[in-house]
Amino acid sequence: VTNMKNTVGGFKRLLGRKFNDSHVQRELNSIPARVEQLPDGSIGIKVNYLEQEQHFSPEQLTAMLLTKLKETSSNALQAQVNDCVIACPVYYTNAERIALLEAAQIAGLNVLRLMNETTATALSYGFYKQDLPEEKPRNVVFVDCGHSSLQVSICAFTKGKLKMLASAWEQIGGRDFDYALAEYFAKEFNERYKINAKTNARSFLRLLTEIEKLKKQMSANSTKLPLNIECFM
Repeated sequence: VTNMKNTVGGFKRLLGRKFNDSHVQRELNSIPARVEQLPDGSIGIKVNYLEQEQHFSPEQLTAMLLTKLKETSSNALQAQVNDCVIACPVYYTNAERIALLEAAQIAGLNVLRLMNETTATALSYGFYKQDLPEEKPRNVVFVDCGHSSLQVSICAFTKGKLKMLASAWEQIGGRDFDYALAEYFAKEFNERYKINAKTNARSFLRLLTEIEKLKKQMSANSTKLPLNIECFM
């Protein structure tokens, strides 16, 4: 990241929450951008925009992202996109869902339906299936390990029908593996070379980026793998 302090990520996990929310306070350690509390207790992400310092809410940033997605879709389809269906994490609270809908409204999108990601995954699986049983349901388990959460659902499929039997989730995802590995390597660097990678945000972000690549290699290899970072600090 060449402009780290002006690059915002992770705002999906701040939607519909106040700054003092315990969940938000935990997330601040994972967001390199400058997140501040506004006078009304809401969240403001501080960035330099049009040569001025401004605060944007998570809803405004989400609206910017949706606007870009709308533009990309319209260009690809050669037609104006207005209607959409949005999937959100199954654990989203009512406040988070309302905030997401408000962001879509700012982006000029007409949300036909807001559905759980677990349901969207099941629909994607069953929509084109031609061999589903007529009577006795076929039970299928879906496991979605994302960047910051794990969602599991069990669905019963019959021809033309889907029934959600159960769903569960945990606030753990791929980034937790990344941070565990980053802590390990940061300790190694400190012991071997007397450098503390955690004191430099840009260096630590570079470490996390390389670790994500290493993690993917580890999932397909049982041999020892090197971690190579040029001009680290």
